[in-house]
Amino acid sequence: MAVTRRLLVPATIVAVGLALTACSRKITRVEVVQQPQSCFECHSDSTTALVAAEQQWEHSLHASGGTLSENFSDCKGCHTSEGFVARATGATVPSVIDNPTSIHCFTCHAPHTNGDFRVRWTAVATLKNGASYDLMGGNLCVACHLARNNVTTYVSGRPALSEYWGPHHGVQGDMLIGSNGYEYAGYTYGKTNHRLWLDNGCLDCHMKTTLQNVVGGHSFNMEYSLGAGEVLNTAACVKCHDEIGDFSDVGVAEEGFSVQDSVDVLIGRLEGILVANNLISSTGDKLPESVTTSADSAGAVWNLLMAREDRSHGVHNARYIMGLLESSIAYMQGGRPQLMVAAREQQAAQQRRRTR
Repeated sequence: MAVTRRLLVPATIVAVGLALTACSRKITRVEVVQQPQSCFECHSDSTTALVAAEQQWEHSLHASGGTLSENFSDCKGCHTSEGFVARATGATVPSVIDNPTSIHCFTCHAPHTNGDFRVRWTAVATLKNGASYDLMGGNLCVACHLARNNVTTYVSGRPALSEYWGPHHGVQGDMLIGSNGYEYAGYTYGKTNHRLWLDNGCLDCHMKTTLQNVVGGHSFNMEYSLGAGEVLNTAACVKCHDEIGDFSDVGVAEEGFSVQDSVDVLIGRLEGILVANNLISSTGDKLPESVTTSADSAGAVWNLLMAREDRSHGVHNARYIMGLLESSIAYMQGGRPQLMVAAREQQAAQQRRRTR
């Protein structure tokens, strides 16, 4: 009996196999749709643009992932790729992002979704105080590179300063547009017209490609320490400033001053005044002290932090950044900020007469 059962099992398997064989189909035609063929426009072995972009990006601060620990509150919307993509696509940003990644290609671009390399973020650059300006391609940059507060409401009343008080670390959008600094009544704040002269705002300078992959392009760097020297992307300035050897050569010729040198001097002066008034610490990082003060005094601290965190030493918007620093110095010294304009204009006029 046991032998009979063992023989029945293989017979059953053979019967099932024959039944399945009778139902088999033959593939008579293979269709290749057109869309997948477009992959080779980007993923071929003869196109180096994507390889170059990747190598440039590897030298960027975006690639470092140094801010991935800022995976909380509103911070993750800029400091993690997943947080920014959620913002750009209108999705809900998770309270905490598991395994966050640094800002990379697909943070800003969505080629496999859109079928091309358009950027995810095209909304007109708008600051926290409501000021806006269409920087075209640069709108993407200002989505993150802007102060995190509206200065008018932030310093109103008697604000309490602390280590984390201020506009935050990426205020380049505010400076380029020329808004959201603390502006004292009666002072006229000028603006350098970089935003008008550039077709794509930030990108025209920071993505100016060179023979180096450590500056320009997708590195976005304007300078980079390489070996014993420093590589500068001064080629980005040629369009408006002719050939220059260093960014300190950028200036407003008719007023006879070097932008970066002048801004650095003003930053140093304002720092000294604020330290003397116990509004910022005397340590090297110059963080605000824990103190409650007036709106106008807090505004001077805000302006100092704006000037430092912009990190261009005035190149982004020389007239605006110098106006913020000069008016803050005048207020803290008990003077009238509006008189600083007349004094500087008189000095500039004298300089022009001497150089004719």
